[in-house]
Amino acid sequence: MSVRTETINSLQEIVGEANVLTDINDLYAYSFERIYRARWIRKIDAVVKTESLKEIRAVKRLADEEGFIVAQRGKTADSERTSKPIIVLDDSETLRLKKFEKTIKTFADDIKEFRETENGTLRKLAIAQKLSFLDKPTAKCEECNSCSSYCTVASSFNGIETWSAKGRLLLMRGMTRGELPISPKTVEILYTCSNCGLCFAECLQHTEFPEAIRATRRQLTLQGHTPQIFKVAAENILKAGDPGGPSSRKRRLSWLGMVSKQRFEKTADVLYWVGCTVATRTSKTAKATANILNCAEVNFTVLGEKEGCCGYVLLASGLWDEAKKNAKKLIEKVGKTRAQLIVTSCAGCYYTFTKLFPEIIDVEMPCDVLHTSQFIEELIGEGRLDFGSFNEKVTYHDPCSLGRHTNVYDSPRNVLSEIPNLQFVEMSLSKSRSRCCGGGGGLWSYDNRVSMNSAFDRLAKDVVPLRVNVLATACPTCQMNLRYSSTRNSIPIEVCDFAEIVETAMVNVHY
Repeated sequence: MSVRTETINSLQEIVGEANVLTDINDLYAYSFERIYRARWIRKIDAVVKTESLKEIRAVKRLADEEGFIVAQRGKTADSERTSKPIIVLDDSETLRLKKFEKTIKTFADDIKEFRETENGTLRKLAIAQKLSFLDKPTAKCEECNSCSSYCTVASSFNGIETWSAKGRLLLMRGMTRGELPISPKTVEILYTCSNCGLCFAECLQHTEFPEAIRATRRQLTLQGHTPQIFKVAAENILKAGDPGGPSSRKRRLSWLGMVSKQRFEKTADVLYWVGCTVATRTSKTAKATANILNCAEVNFTVLGEKEGCCGYVLLASGLWDEAKKNAKKLIEKVGKTRAQLIVTSCAGCYYTFTKLFPEIIDVEMPCDVLHTSQFIEELIGEGRLDFGSFNEKVTYHDPCSLGRHTNVYDSPRNVLSEIPNLQFVEMSLSKSRSRCCGGGGGLWSYDNRVSMNSAFDRLAKDVVPLRVNVLATACPTCQMNLRYSSTRNSIPIEVCDFAEIVETAMVNVHY
């Protein structure tokens, strides 16, 4: 017996339309509940997300009046068989990260070794699919809300399970098993994920969330479900070498007028790979990096308008064939420079070159690759840079692509620690547990609202309480998202790349 339309309308009046869930994706995401231990239950008719005791009481009164069963989330169902409609009441609270940290202290020693030894190693996508889609979630997942509590975007969807890490995993399992048809909502759910890996870093069952998301998006693209924005980005990258198309490509050299060295040889020991986002959106980072390299007398060159795009957005969105075509063009251009080392300011480019290329499309870069933080750390160690005073209070945001995905945590901090009078303050959620800004995984392009909500969470909950003057990061997308969010929400803080701080503090910079 299905729930009546009038009943659904009454429930919507109580908790709001968005909190009454009847879509097949929502019902499937809640199908891993204790209620299903009662074998007589074949399906539920709706899920109601409540936010107060008043709403819970109103839903239960309506159940008494209209004759449907209310099954509270996390509890087993009454063993008495019934033909009445069944509604799951989701009154669970999505824990705040700092509060949740306290609840898992007893697991800290057990998972510390796992995070340090496994998080960041290469994992086969086929194995990830098997483990994530078919064998997991396990029974232990039923009692655990680690992944959902750490989900970057869950708060943008009122903590509804469908839009959490666990919910997405269940939908992926349903798709793989043929139990869940693909709909526009399914696609939206699976692309409103920043692929930050925070859920994976804290998962006690070692569930391969990032790989599972990428592999599922790959399947969606193969079945013709690629979101339009990524189709356009792919066409622009392959034709114009920039996700933004020809108009963005024309701005690739805007930063050159701010540096002393404006003539670059075709070959050099080091190739500075600026990255399309750095060149067009955070050009001060490119200017600062070039000035640092000049000051250290590094023999480097740039590709300028010929540089192109690393293809991260293609790999993140599931367009792997297009990514491989782009990678082959890229490697040919890099080879012509005869560079022995690539240095990049973009955490996404670094992640793509060092991890995603070999892991997903079986491509190896023709030379070593370092992030600017690693290279500048080496320059400091060689005594090739000197610093004056920088009298500011600074904190650092770990980009997911540089931190959790490639395990580069110390280099940016080591560089900042060399600057006299810089007062560094660490956020409580940092390094492997750093809260994501929401910009990665193609999310900033796909759903800017969700992306900026996540950036605001990072600022309001982790940065503002520190009362710092400067928020440094090492990723153009993080910088852009955090800066836009700070401006939109009138948060008085300077957001910049760590290299800009280095440039400011340098002694005898040659402009």
